[in-house]
Amino acid sequence: MDFNDLDEARVLHAALADVFVAQVGGRENPDALTRVEKLCDAAISAVEDVECRVAMRGVKSYSKLFFSEDGHVGIASASLTGVDSLRLSIHNCLSAFRGRLTAMEAQRLQVQRVEFELRRRREAEPPALTAAAHVEPASQRGMRVLVVEDNRDSADSLRHLLYLSGYEVAVAYTGQDGVRTAKRMKPEVVLCDIGLPDTNGFVVAAALREDPQTCAARLIAVTAYGRDEDRRRAREAGFDLHLVKPVDPQVLLRRLQS
Repeated sequence: MDFNDLDEARVLHAALADVFVAQVGGRENPDALTRVEKLCDAAISAVEDVECRVAMRGVKSYSKLFFSEDGHVGIASASLTGVDSLRLSIHNCLSAFRGRLTAMEAQRLQVQRVEFELRRRREAEPPALTAAAHVEPASQRGMRVLVVEDNRDSADSLRHLLYLSGYEVAVAYTGQDGVRTAKRMKPEVVLCDIGLPDTNGFVVAAALREDPQTCAARLIAVTAYGRDEDRRRAREAGFDLHLVKPVDPQVLLRRLQS
């Protein structure tokens, strides 16, 4: 399954929903019907999934009756009749389509977790920093920084560097501990690895962005994953910056102070 078209499918779903919000139905409307059919065909092409195709075909079929002078006559569902019944059927099809996209997104995240774990096992993770840094007095004494890193040597080297540079530092060795620590500490900056033992950094970043207590933190990925796809996923999850290990200590300190 190609997961790269899920974003396009969500955009098409939103466009279809907008059409039915703007149209009352119950009369001939060739332009609206043509737009619906084009959007449904595009959605069918975007996602190779049987359930998504069935839902879009349902939208097309009901729309032919919805945008018709007499296609709704004789249709009834409980207390609804005619156009309202068709609108409900279309809404149900769109909801089924959206629900399936959500399930596929969860599957994509699971696939990525497995891929990350396999990569972690195949390749030794490089250290967080290239070498020891010559520490200058920090211009922002007391800034709260949280390090989320499962490699204890890397975590300790980052903590040592930041502590000597004048920052207030906390370390979490798992993603869940990182989220819990962030809620208590309310850090101004979070340095987060992507490959974590219990989850991945994308999930951690998304959780921090959703929480009002931590959403304002500056999120920096410090990771061995440097592919374009990794960078794209980091941006989508809410990271402000993506640094690939090993990071020059002076570069990291300049990034923190900028």
